[in-house]
Amino acid sequence: MATSSAAANTRRPLWMSLGAAALLVLLVALAFKVFDSTVSLREPPPVESLAFERTIFKEGSIDLRLRNDGPDGVQIAQVLVNDAYWNFEVGDPGLGRLETTTMTIGYPWEEGLPVNIAIITSTGVTIEHEVEAATLTPELDRSTFVTYALLGIYIGVIPVGFGLFAFPLLRRVSRAWLGFFLALTLGLLAFLLVDTIAEGLELAGETAAALDGVALFAMGALLAVAGLLWLEGWLDRRKDKVRSSAVSSGGLVLAYLIAAGIGLHNMGEGLAVGAALAAGEVALGTFLVLGFALHNTTEGLAIVSPLGGEERPALKHFAFLGLLAGVPTIFGAWLGGFAFSPAAAAFAFGIAAGAIAQVIWTIARSMRGESAMTRGLPTIGFLTGLVVMYGTSLLVA
Repeated sequence: MATSSAAANTRRPLWMSLGAAALLVLLVALAFKVFDSTVSLREPPPVESLAFERTIFKEGSIDLRLRNDGPDGVQIAQVLVNDAYWNFEVGDPGLGRLETTTMTIGYPWEEGLPVNIAIITSTGVTIEHEVEAATLTPELDRSTFVTYALLGIYIGVIPVGFGLFAFPLLRRVSRAWLGFFLALTLGLLAFLLVDTIAEGLELAGETAAALDGVALFAMGALLAVAGLLWLEGWLDRRKDKVRSSAVSSGGLVLAYLIAAGIGLHNMGEGLAVGAALAAGEVALGTFLVLGFALHNTTEGLAIVSPLGGEERPALKHFAFLGLLAGVPTIFGAWLGGFAFSPAAAAFAFGIAAGAIAQVIWTIARSMRGESAMTRGLPTIGFLTGLVVMYGTSLLVA
């Protein structure tokens, strides 16, 4: 007994063992840095690279947000705009690895015409950036702020709200047809997942190589999966309170999970639209707004599909579900319009993709019996969801 007690007293806490291991790794890394024998293998010229993270067009000038994207330092020496040298102002012309700076070029650009910018470093390396059509970048003022908010409401909040009105119809259908609508939801979400992954990887490719956009996308996806797993557990623990509000099963829990996943996707959608507007790449006419509205109305149907066979929840839940799925579009539009960066966008789309994937898994796991995907109606519902989303996506292509 005395021996075991002494052993227990001398046992080190877990944090001390982990700290010792981390310290050892840090010492090895420092030793490699100090005694780096590979320096002799990296002779000049240095590897210089710059990432153009944001281009802002103002009246008579262009602002560039630059990041050193290479392993070596970069010293900015000269700037050419459309093959002519121009004066510029820069916060710090010397950039270390991953450092950022803002450059202002006093250039009288013309609306709709292409602009080619070439930065020449102190070693003579030329790094180019092409803008296909110059257009005035919206400023952060009250009018533009409200415009982006209204845009988010038009393409996110209102369409999702309209889709929620499908609930009375779902209450009247048989259990077999409920399986159809659940599978329809899977088809809608599967299309959104593919679309989100494609857009996220495209943005990852535009991210500074040193920031590794693909890794940011993957981390966002894993974070979303972990977050929704936690949310599902939290909602399950509160299931008794949910049931007291006229819901007899976990349908409302699943509806909230779907709304959360769609909301994260809509945040990415709003971010993309806001960034495109800021860059002048999208002319939001009436047809395009209506196209987005029709495309997103189907998301409201996806949210209420798990509630079809249950007693009607309290009206406040429909309001919360609509806001949870639609309001993130507004925040996405603000971020895209006023603070867009490819790295942040890739991370945001990763979150959206992970959330949708987790919701798809949750719905598929809940489909049994007449709602199983091996049945005829659910299979038709899944294919219908894919076709509907593809057809409505053509309106916003």
